Amino acid sequence: MKNIQLSALAMSFLLLTACQENLEKAMQQSTCSFANVVHPRSVQYQRIVDKFMQAGAVGVSITIKTPEGVWSTTAGKADLPNHINLSPCHTLGIGSISKTVSAATILKLQEEGKLHIDDLASKYLSDEYTKHISNLDKATIRHLLQHTSGIRDYLGIRGILNIHNQSVKAQSAKENLRTIFDKKALFEIGSQWSYSNTNYLILALIIENITGKSAYEVVTEKIIQPLHLQNTYASSTRPASLSRGYYDSFNNGMMRDLTKFDYYAVGGQDMLDGGLVSNSFDLAIFMEALKTNQLLKPSSIALMEAPTNLQIDDIPENLSYIKDYGLGLFLLDIDGKKGIGHGGNVHCFNGVAYYFPEQKVSIAILLNSYSKKLDEVLYDKETLKMAF
Repeated sequence: MKNIQLSALAMSFLLLTACQENLEKAMQQSTCSFANVVHPRSVQYQRIVDKFMQAGAVGVSITIKTPEGVWSTTAGKADLPNHINLSPCHTLGIGSISKTVSAATILKLQEEGKLHIDDLASKYLSDEYTKHISNLDKATIRHLLQHTSGIRDYLGIRGILNIHNQSVKAQSAKENLRTIFDKKALFEIGSQWSYSNTNYLILALIIENITGKSAYEVVTEKIIQPLHLQNTYASSTRPASLSRGYYDSFNNGMMRDLTKFDYYAVGGQDMLDGGLVSNSFDLAIFMEALKTNQLLKPSSIALMEAPTNLQIDDIPENLSYIKDYGLGLFLLDIDGKKGIGHGGNVHCFNGVAYYFPEQKVSIAILLNSYSKKLDEVLYDKETLKMAF
């Protein structure tokens, strides 16, 4: 009798496991139905994938949306030791592409009358921050959005070293801001342009103080949910769908799993500078929706696209197609094709999300691995031209 009971128990367990596996498969099919490689230019687009794989990518997720249709695919691995293929179900860290989503959230709050981008940031912040962060008492929200505040970047060499020696783990926006207290500003407000992740952590605090909710909650309510982005997450809890992340530390083709360092860097609460997770399909949809007034009013888009007309420092020659910066957007010109968008990198994850309105082309590329060679391919003008 005991053996029969044990057999019945084992059978029940197997059935339960099988049901769970079937449920997971069904969920994957429902959330990954957008995978599609049928497009009039699918052969041309496949060459982009091949280019990354030949350059040593562990995995790549690419979506190109044109008037002829949507082409979306993945290649490579999400987990090397466990031989798990990267699938459309997998999500990846999007790094600073998060800034475009965050800027759109700020413009949405302006449309609702809850702030104005020319308000002083200090209007919405406690003295703890305005008194201890140089330039913050005079910077406007616009200055923060366009990186003209002169406020020092919390992610300097020391900050990066602290992440790698594991003395810093997934700090929140508030905690990271305290690391630059009483440090000198880089320049007088509005006089120069300098990319600083700190600006977007301050924006996170402004969003929280205005709404009474976490910045991640507001991004979810204002951007992710209205656009029905099923695979985009603004949360300090990483989704189960997140791919592993790999880094070629010595540029010798040997990829190391450094996923934990990505989490240490941007895994904390309200890290609007680079903490969002998504996939290429959602990002392509987002970029098109942003520009085609599905999310914001035309007047808000015009504000986002307004150039600083200041010199963007340290732009390599191969990135000469980057012409200026708006509000959370780089302004692009690729052989006369003008576009908007942003790139993003957090240790292991690297990517771009661009939209070219005249051609009605949206392109998003996400990698779960980083090397200098991959970075060159990602930002190579010739790679991007293959999307047209």
